[in-house]
Amino acid sequence: MEWFFSQFFATPVHRDVTEEVKVWLALIAAVLAISFWAWHRWMAPRADAKATWTKRTLQLLLGVLCVTSFCNYSRYDDDYVWVERVDAYDLVHYYLNAKYFDELGYFELYPAVLLAHHEEGEHAKRPLPSQVQFQNEEDYYFVSTREFLSDAEEHQRIRDLFGDQTRWLQFRHDFIYLQRDVKGFSRETWVQMLNDHGFNGAPTWVTIAQPLANSVPIESVKVLGYLDALWLLLALGLVWWAFDGTAAAFTFVFLMTTYSMRWPTLTWAFGRYDYVALLIIAVCLLKKAKHHWAGAATALATSFRVFPAVWLWGPAFRGAWDLIRHRKLNKKLVTLGAAFVITHLLLWGVVSARLGTDPIERHFDNLFAHTTEDNLSSMREGFAIATAYTPSEAVSGLNYILTGEPPNHNNRMNQERRERIKDQKKVRQILAILLVLALGFGLRRAKDHESFAMGFIPFFLMATASYYYYVVRSTLVCTHAGDLTKGRNAFALAFLFFIEAAINWVQQNHPDWRVIHIGWLGWLLVIYSVAMVVVFNVEAYKAGKLTAGAPSSPSQTPAS
Repeated sequence: MEWFFSQFFATPVHRDVTEEVKVWLALIAAVLAISFWAWHRWMAPRADAKATWTKRTLQLLLGVLCVTSFCNYSRYDDDYVWVERVDAYDLVHYYLNAKYFDELGYFELYPAVLLAHHEEGEHAKRPLPSQVQFQNEEDYYFVSTREFLSDAEEHQRIRDLFGDQTRWLQFRHDFIYLQRDVKGFSRETWVQMLNDHGFNGAPTWVTIAQPLANSVPIESVKVLGYLDALWLLLALGLVWWAFDGTAAAFTFVFLMTTYSMRWPTLTWAFGRYDYVALLIIAVCLLKKAKHHWAGAATALATSFRVFPAVWLWGPAFRGAWDLIRHRKLNKKLVTLGAAFVITHLLLWGVVSARLGTDPIERHFDNLFAHTTEDNLSSMREGFAIATAYTPSEAVSGLNYILTGEPPNHNNRMNQERRERIKDQKKVRQILAILLVLALGFGLRRAKDHESFAMGFIPFFLMATASYYYYVVRSTLVCTHAGDLTKGRNAFALAFLFFIEAAINWVQQNHPDWRVIHIGWLGWLLVIYSVAMVVVFNVEAYKAGKLTAGAPSSPSQTPAS
């Protein structure tokens, strides 16, 4: 691969170029999804040489798309992406805070890095904002930078957190290396970080990540970035095992083209895509009827990020329906739930023994504070964002995309929009609950892995999350791609890739208008979600009619 890159490119291609290419790659993937379905419908029944040749051509094109997507994501320079670069901004949070979690907890990272920066000097090269955002048990709050830097008592309190001088100096060395020796941590990024929401890694994740971070010196931190790549490679291997190579290829192309993996770049950060891999793995294990292992994988993903628990909604509804409606205990789904609960309890037991219960409480308090309407940002996605993006704004935004005429709304998440989201909360939640219930009802006859994979829909409807968490749409991608004999899978897969193409294009061509991006993404996902609710309910209704009309088998005939 390195030889291939070196023959054509002397330096990495600029990201603006590769992001534009993603649009076309995603559109090609959408066309291929429909093409595979068309082959199954019209060519496969012929079972002749032409059908074989056509299928091989489609497989070859998909293989070429995989290679091209990988090269494009690599910016046509494997050393640059896979060997040289790391994301200092992200590592300050997920490497540094994990390594020094005993000293920093959830609230002391920014005061500590600001003090380290101050002690190291070079202030003129690293400007400071007039105020910085800190956090305590109550909420986020702003502090005057000048007052903080002149508060000797506060400085000593921070140093005392580290116990001895050696540990503080080690922390200071690690931070300064990330801030000043790693390429890409610009002055603008430094200022932006001081107004971010800080570190919120789950205690279970910290329990696993802390010894890893302490065992790898900051100069070799790139090694930890490969763990995410290994997680995703394992997940792709299981997609191939559970479904087929076509499903694995489409999932790979999605990971290489999705806007949600724009940041952080794969291998540039530490522990950012483990939960995604675990959810994909759980889908595959359910496909192979390994419900106990699927429950354990889901529990581990949930302990890392909390929200993956929502993926159990479909199986839970189906299990409850079987029990209430048919007086039947679905043993496989009980196994899934039991494995989830037992694994979860074991993990939190380990966390409590290692860190105590206080970090668990702090984590959830921090999580709830981070997700309030007042803390919504232009990086967040969800049903709440979609409903707050009014039809007139959507039309205005689309008109801006087509004609360049400035939209009639603010280009960022502002207080007016936050207030609108608050005002809509009751009505929106009722609508979301109805859709989630309708989804569960539709999934009552679906396959276990399908009902699990659709967990993204209640996640989208009930919560808001930063755009990079939306890479969890990969559970939808691998499930749809796993059976392209069905038209609903092919067209749903094509629509998911169309969303990626559209959002990549909007972000790349109109980066300042974040509201257009998050608004239209929300609306497109509403369309997808409603379509899936309708499709699964129609399928469940038809399956019920077939079951009701089918003659009883001998084993079902009552004994005389």
